[in-house]
Amino acid sequence: MPTVSVGTGGAQTSAPSTTIHEVQAALSKASGTKLVMLGTGAGPNPTVPGRTRYMTSHVMVSNGSAYVLDCGLGVTNQFARTGVPFTAVRSIFITHHHPDHNIEYGPFILLGWVQDQNVRVSAAIVQHPPVQPALAYRFDFHDRSIVFSGDTAPIEAVARLAEGADILVHEALYVPALGAYVRDRIAKGSPIRFDAYMAHMEVDHSPVEDVGRIANAAGVQTLVLSHLTPAIDGIQDETWRHAAAKQFKGKIVVAGFNGAVIRNVNRYRKSISNRWSERVHKPNEALVRLRERYD
Repeated sequence: MPTVSVGTGGAQTSAPSTTIHEVQAALSKASGTKLVMLGTGAGPNPTVPGRTRYMTSHVMVSNGSAYVLDCGLGVTNQFARTGVPFTAVRSIFITHHHPDHNIEYGPFILLGWVQDQNVRVSAAIVQHPPVQPALAYRFDFHDRSIVFSGDTAPIEAVARLAEGADILVHEALYVPALGAYVRDRIAKGSPIRFDAYMAHMEVDHSPVEDVGRIANAAGVQTLVLSHLTPAIDGIQDETWRHAAAKQFKGKIVVAGFNGAVIRNVNRYRKSISNRWSERVHKPNEALVRLRERYD
């Protein structure tokens, strides 16, 4: 089993956020639609030992317009670091009402936003009890499509929504590391009931191996693992990739530390209208197998 460091140790605990200049340079050099991972850590507690990831938030930039998905703590400052003007924000989307996804919605929305016709947005209800509804989103831009699972157990609805997409950003749970982390917290006096906590997490979230299966069923080009649980830094990127790659053979990106820009994905080979029509009407054998697995 790959080595996992719990607490303040580990090879990645000192990994810094992407610098302001790196983020801005990546955005200025990249062409077409860009995805910036403003925050990639799961959970609402920013003081967890060994954690440097901000809470979940993303921004997609296309044709000079910005679209924000989720507003975890720090989203306003993280957005400012990108160099994208706040006046470019056209829409804000929230996957569900948990504090690590919506706590800074109020401050951010005060900056103002309006809808436009630059993107086609669709959504699907996902499984994240007891929150209802919890949503996954799909954004079809002129040059690529990006899907976000939100927080969810592994379900067919995400694979169906993401069918044929260029990028699937999916939450990921690494069960061995979470178990080790929780046992470490209990040993240090945290009042956690191990079995109950683990059962809750496995009902509410997606083990990384299942994420690979969903990406394979959807036929996406690139899988981005984000909202990483546990959100500690001591888990090697290769550990996440190896688990997802058991079922998905496409490109796998482990969402970098705060401010990472996801780029260099293949552009559309077909128009959005044609891709959209095929996604709705064309049978998908992998989706059929996934449906059989989870029904």
